[in-house]
Parts: sequence; structure tokens; C-alpha cells
Amino acid sequence: MEIDAIRTSVLKGNFFVTDHAITEGFKDGISVGDMLHVIRTGKIIERYVERKRCLIYGRNADAIPVHVVVDCRESRFIDIVTTYVPQRDQWIKNQVRKKRKR
Repeated sequence: MEIDAIRTSVLKGNFFVTDHAITEGFKDGISVGDMLHVIRTGKIIERYVERKRCLIYGRNADAIPVHVVVDCRESRFIDIVTTYVPQRDQWIKNQVRKKRKR
């Protein structure tokens, strides 16, 4: 689950964008092109090893911060699971998750 392997999958066209990613992206004005741009230029900020997923942070062409969750269960094929614009009340500089108050 390294960024270079994820980028290679995208470059080769070995990816699938879920309906959920398209729907959630539409809500925040994020296109499939934006998602792919973030994967090509962004960085992994969280890994969910048990689920074989990671969270990639980057900016779209308009410099808006975007998060993309990628599923890497298959060795050479990825699924773009969801995407969203990070909320300031939940993230520090869009890259570090804030701790929840109890």
C-alpha cells in the first residue's frame, strides 16, 4: 500500500471509482479528474492496514484540499472508495485528524 504502487495502478487504468465516491464527490464539487489528480500528486496521511485502505491528501486544480480513500485489497487494482473536502473542525491543516472531545 505505497503511493507509487497506487499511482501505477491509476496510470495503467487499473482502478474503479465506486458509486459512493462519485456521489460524495459530487456533494463537495469533486470530479473523478480531481480524485485522480489528488492520487497522482498527493500523499498518504493515514493507513487502515486491517482494511487495506489508505487516505490520500492533496489539492485539486483549484487548490482546494481533497481527501481520497483508496482500497488496495487487490495487488494491482485499486478502488476509489470515497472522497471529500476535509472539514476544518475535524482536521489540522487538512492532514492531521483532531482528537475528539469526550
